[in-house]
Amino acid sequence: MSEFLTRYPRRISVVKGRMHDFIHHEEIQFDHLSLMVKIKKDEIINTLTSEGFRRVKFENKKPFQIGSGFAKKLSKPWELHVRLLEVHQQGIIAIQAEVEISRKYIQHIRSVRAPVIYEIESILRKHRIEYRIWNAKVRDYIANIVDNHQIKLSAPKMPAMPWRPMLCVAITIAVLNALKLAGISV
Repeated sequence: MSEFLTRYPRRISVVKGRMHDFIHHEEIQFDHLSLMVKIKKDEIINTLTSEGFRRVKFENKKPFQIGSGFAKKLSKPWELHVRLLEVHQQGIIAIQAEVEISRKYIQHIRSVRAPVIYEIESILRKHRIEYRIWNAKVRDYIANIVDNHQIKLSAPKMPAMPWRPMLCVAITIAVLNALKLAGISV
């Protein structure tokens, strides 16, 4: 069984001067954190493409999402899914990312997923793109991350099944049944 291990900020201090805020484990799924960059959309798209990301064809779009998202295959069956969001401030783009079962597998539909920050942060650092981490819950930038949650995503117990071959088998069975109903022998 394949696992994906990551971290997510737990105890943080924000720019407004509060000592330490906690991001509780149950709040992680709400993905309150975004990486904010002040560069052109094309530059961030080129950066993601150079890192092996590809455009996603079908996805649930978030409000204010800019175009389609991007995905990068990780170790089987995981993929990193990135969305760019429009921010109402001049020239700022919010980046949100999550790790999930790859969309090439049927299990993607009901898979476990977790928002991630550090995986995208390392790409931005590598390409010398300045960023800040925004916490939407407290409506402020994070000044310091004190410690992290340790997150372990477990792949489904059933082996990952690609949906394309399954779709071909289902279509073949449906056609054979339709021919049988029409009285045409095969």
